[in-house]
Amino acid sequence: MSEAEIPIEIDFLGVGSVDATIIRHLGPISADAILNKMPFVLRGRFGFGSNKYWMLMNVGIRKGPDSKATKTIQKGDLAYNPKSDEIIIAIEDIEMPNNVNRIGKLVSNVTFFQTVRNGLNCKLSKK
Repeated sequence: MSEAEIPIEIDFLGVGSVDATIIRHLGPISADAILNKMPFVLRGRFGFGSNKYWMLMNVGIRKGPDSKATKTIQKGDLAYNPKSDEIIIAIEDIEMPNNVNRIGKLVSNVTFFQTVRNGLNCKLSKK
C-alpha cells in the first residue's frame, strides 16, 4: 500500500469489524479531514427508508463537494456526503440525491451489514 491508500478498520462495537481503505485521490479534502480526525466513534444506521447503505452521521468536518463528486456510488464504496455531514458505506449500487465525495472502498465483508442494527456505535481507526 502507498501513502495514497490508507488501511482503516470500522469496528461495530460488540458485533464485529470490517476492513476498508481510504483512497485519498478519490476525494482528497474529505479523505484527509476524516483521516486527521481518526480515531472516532459515531452512531450508525441504515439509510432512511433504505437498506442500500449504512451511514455514520455527524462526522463534524463539513467539507464541500470536490471536483470528482458524483451521485453514483457502487457496492463497497465509502463516500462522504457534505450536505448531511455523514460517511456512507454502500451495500448496493445506489444513486444519491446529491453529489457525494467517494473516499475509499471496503476490503472485506460487505455482507456483514446484514447482521447489524440501527443505532450501533462504530469506531473508525487507522490500522
